Amino acid sequence: MYSSTVVRCSTDIWASTVVLYKGRYVAHDGWVFNNLTYLPSDRSAWAGNPLAANGDWVGEDGRRWRTECDTAQTGRGGCRSWAVTKTIETDNGTFTSATDWVINNIVQFSSSTKPAVTSIPAAAPAISGVPVEQPISLSLGDTIVDAALSKVGSSYSYASSGPNSFDCSGLTSWAYRQVGITLPRSSGAQYSAGTRVSKSNLQPGDLVFYYSPISHVGIYIGDGKIVDAANPRTGVRVAGVNSMPFSGAVRVVS
Repeated sequence: MYSSTVVRCSTDIWASTVVLYKGRYVAHDGWVFNNLTYLPSDRSAWAGNPLAANGDWVGEDGRRWRTECDTAQTGRGGCRSWAVTKTIETDNGTFTSATDWVINNIVQFSSSTKPAVTSIPAAAPAISGVPVEQPISLSLGDTIVDAALSKVGSSYSYASSGPNSFDCSGLTSWAYRQVGITLPRSSGAQYSAGTRVSKSNLQPGDLVFYYSPISHVGIYIGDGKIVDAANPRTGVRVAGVNSMPFSGAVRVVS
């Protein structure tokens, strides 16, 4: 119950979404909040409540809200409200944030043909075939990224492949070895270790190569960034995918 006379329901939907997991964003299929629906109630129960009056307003949490009432979209007998919310979207492993209006709730008013609901309705019958959300699990590519990121701050040392110091192909070899995959030892040889992919189709875990002839390799981590063992000055670091002259990319795991 929202109040002694207003019943509120929460609706979740099955969707592909973006979640923050172990400190970074990952795509995940599961049940996510869609909206709150206030079942039919008398308008008088909403006196002074901004969820039931046209206009923009600021909530106690400091967020901007917007409510519209009695429009064609609300059925001429209700209101719907949006809140300004930070959203995260993904496209081929790149995550971008935006601030947008997101619908939050629907208020329904009772009428002569739509009586007020003043008690919680009985549960609906169970529906067969409803998906069950599984625990978040990382792909092989994500696991490789996590392994490489765990070495950020480690020192650079030519011809080293861990666990405490690395050169560029030594870091990629070590990270892939954590999931049971053995890569060739040099950056040039690693370029032939998988399927070529374009920069626009990079996914976390892909190998990214630089210079011509190829003399450097890193691992794409998503969001337009790589992790690599660059040189003695920087050691293992996170950098932009365009921070060096791009030569190509290879996907070893799908």
